[in-house]
Amino acid sequence: MEIHFFIGKGGVGKTTTAAAFALLLAERGRRVLIVSLDPAHNLGDVFEVQLGEKPRKIVENLWASEIDFDAVIARHVRETAEKIKDAYAYLRVLNLDRYIDTLKHSPGVEEYAVLDKVQEIVEKEGRRYDVIVFDTPPTGLTIRMMVLPFINRVWLEKLIEIRRAILEHRRAVARLVGEPPKVVIGGREEALALEEEEDPIMRELRSMLSESEALIKVLTDPSTTSVTVVINPETLPVLEAKRACDTLKRFGIPVKSVVVNKVVPEHAMGEELRAKLEDQRRALAMAREVFRELKMVEVPLLPREPRGLEMLRVYAKHIEPLLG
Repeated sequence: MEIHFFIGKGGVGKTTTAAAFALLLAERGRRVLIVSLDPAHNLGDVFEVQLGEKPRKIVENLWASEIDFDAVIARHVRETAEKIKDAYAYLRVLNLDRYIDTLKHSPGVEEYAVLDKVQEIVEKEGRRYDVIVFDTPPTGLTIRMMVLPFINRVWLEKLIEIRRAILEHRRAVARLVGEPPKVVIGGREEALALEEEEDPIMRELRSMLSESEALIKVLTDPSTTSVTVVINPETLPVLEAKRACDTLKRFGIPVKSVVVNKVVPEHAMGEELRAKLEDQRRALAMAREVFRELKMVEVPLLPREPRGLEMLRVYAKHIEPLLG
């Protein structure tokens, strides 16, 4: 199975490019699922159909869906709360609800929630499709989401080390007093875990580390995963895309191609747009230099908005080199 992420600033044509790419693969016989992760969905608008969480068939070999962003976050918060309550069962007498209520407002929750959804889709749908295409949120959120497993791994390794030290201190206390340390829960005494295999917190930390390592393996495997950056022929999108590519490359995530969308043919610009033409020339020259190691495709500004299968096929012809 292949996984393709399309990233870029809002408004550059990321969704259109992802949709055309998915259609191109489907019409070449691959079973393709395209998923919109963007809170401001317009994948359904591009295909001119109503989309929801459940994949909908668009044409032969192509299915599409749009995740419910709010529902994904709510589920993530709920599942995280349950894990906290299970891991810290001996603290149930304390009021954790107030803490849990703040989770949905905490930094990073959106990134964690979307990443969980990506992992779920890959695991659940991976056997049904040959290719999964992700139309991602705006660049900042997407980059933070994609590097989270790497950051988590560092933190979790440290937390496991700290937890081992705590368990060692418990064992030392047990040796001194002749029995495991205990806590009183609801008027009843319960012994605390001494060994890693018995400790629910250690089990959860190990499980989280295993999930992070599995995600890292997928994200860094160039035979499975690729990232395509979509930009417009303007300086700011090029600079933002360069920063995004540099970050992803630093973590070993394979960025393979760049699509420059909405390139206005020079002969179509009148005298009054000379300044705009010069800006476009500079931006294209910068993009060709900055992304010289990547496959770069230029898509002209089309006379009509690329919505619907007919216009998507027109658009797709310009990005066929991505498949080469």
